[in-house]
Amino acid sequence: MLLDISSATLRKMVKLSERKEALMSQIQELDRQMIALQEPGSVESRPSVHFQRAGGMKTGKFRTQRGALKEKIVGALRAAGARGMTIREMSAKLKVKPANLYVWFNGTGRKTKGVKKIGPAKYQLKT
Repeated sequence: MLLDISSATLRKMVKLSERKEALMSQIQELDRQMIALQEPGSVESRPSVHFQRAGGMKTGKFRTQRGALKEKIVGALRAAGARGMTIREMSAKLKVKPANLYVWFNGTGRKTKGVKKIGPAKYQLKT
């Protein structure tokens, strides 16, 4: 198969191969520059490009401190006073998904002193 190649075709293949290598080195250099823009000083530590999987954490979002949701909820219930607050109202005020609040009240809320259920999806803080 390779014996049937003419010298002209072989020269073209060599030129194409060299061009391909040059383009690949340019792509690698662009990848290094992109990494440097994302994390300054990390070009030397990471010689190749690493991609996160699609289901990973999105950039710009940070995990909250442990117990932060409890403090927000207790503060909102304290502000609501004796009339209490529904999950929907709390969700809008705290900018937290209602499902997260339902789960919190079902687990942690039961163990938290002073938090009392006074109606369907309505809670108050007893002091």
